[in-house]
Amino acid sequence: MNAIALTAESVRRPFGLYARVLATQILYIAPLLWLLELSQNQAWKAVNGTYGWVYPDSPYGWFSFGSMILWSGSVFLMWTLHYYWFHPKGLKLWTRILIASAVCWVGEWVGGFLAVQLTGQHLHVWPDSKLVYVSFPAIFFWVSNVIIYHLLTVYVIDLTPNYDVPADA
Repeated sequence: MNAIALTAESVRRPFGLYARVLATQILYIAPLLWLLELSQNQAWKAVNGTYGWVYPDSPYGWFSFGSMILWSGSVFLMWTLHYYWFHPKGLKLWTRILIASAVCWVGEWVGGFLAVQLTGQHLHVWPDSKLVYVSFPAIFFWVSNVIIYHLLTVYVIDLTPNYDVPADA
């Protein structure tokens, strides 16, 4: 990279910092979100009488350790959006939440679809959904997941770099 291409923004956002924080967040946040998913599925069953999503290839049916790959992917999506788009643009918190929720909702469908196409195994299925791998009520869960991600990474355990201050602060 020559001096002309080296902007203040590229200096401020080194890939090494991105990768280090991503690895840390995947180690800490992905398992917490997976546990949250288990409680969300239990809450869905308590309200509706059946599980909202099932794991047909899991011996447990209502949860799967294999879904941890999707949670690692969701942390990847949320951190990438934050690091390369939300924070540099100074987007407000609710804008971040809405965009990240929509991206992760689509990512859930893509992850489920790719799992079947690449491995022949289902990571998860929403039984009554025409979309199979995701349902429209899942948007509510993604909003809560993104809010919890934000609270955990910025306010509770500070898994963001020092430069990061929430746009609404």
